[in-house]
Amino acid sequence: MIGDRKKSVFGALLLLALFGAVFYASWMYLKPKPEAAHPGSFGAIAMSTDSGIYGAAWGFHDPDTAIERARSECTRSGGANCIVKASLNGNCGSLVTSGHAHQSYVVTDSDKYQAAAFGLAQCQASGAGDCTVREQFCGSGG
Repeated sequence: MIGDRKKSVFGALLLLALFGAVFYASWMYLKPKPEAAHPGSFGAIAMSTDSGIYGAAWGFHDPDTAIERARSECTRSGGANCIVKASLNGNCGSLVTSGHAHQSYVVTDSDKYQAAAFGLAQCQASGAGDCTVREQFCGSGG
């Protein structure tokens, strides 16, 4: 009788510990998570005038960081003398290039597709037949 009572008390404690572990694990998994940081509204496009290699950055909280990142992306891709072609703040931009004409067109607009369309139109109006949208994004991303 006494052995059975010890077994039932031990079983109840074990069941209580198991319930506590499951509850704790569920709480850790389902507890409200802190909101992810919102992307910033600044972006930039940098390009090497020597080679046509470019770098882009978006989602930054200040223009200097976006500009520095775009330059470093340009340099990391192999560009030399990378200069900023556009700095974005809450708007969108596109980079359109023509290899044969050695031209680049950077256009900003409130819509990235509209910016790309304007850039293509400018490139094609120059007589270039190989116009290509290289980059299109908004300062806050996407």
